[in-house]
Amino acid sequence: MWNIVSKISTLRKKSAVIITTHSMEEAEALCTKMGIMVAGEFKCFGPSTEIKDKYGTGYEIEIKVRSLTENDIGQILQNARGNIPNSL
Repeated sequence: MWNIVSKISTLRKKSAVIITTHSMEEAEALCTKMGIMVAGEFKCFGPSTEIKDKYGTGYEIEIKVRSLTENDIGQILQNARGNIPNSL
């Protein structure tokens, strides 16, 4: 779909394409202007930079996960056992 929307909007300079999405990434990739609707009413309309400046209070988090080796697991268990009180 991205290719179709992109072709329509770049080949025909006189046309407009209206899409709805919850993905800011998708909207930025396909649109020159975007709007935010709340309860069926436009709250703002403009370029993505303007929208992000006004409403961009979200965060993007990147998490990298690595696999533990058998040795790593053994170390974690050994440390955990060392932290258990004798009264248990």
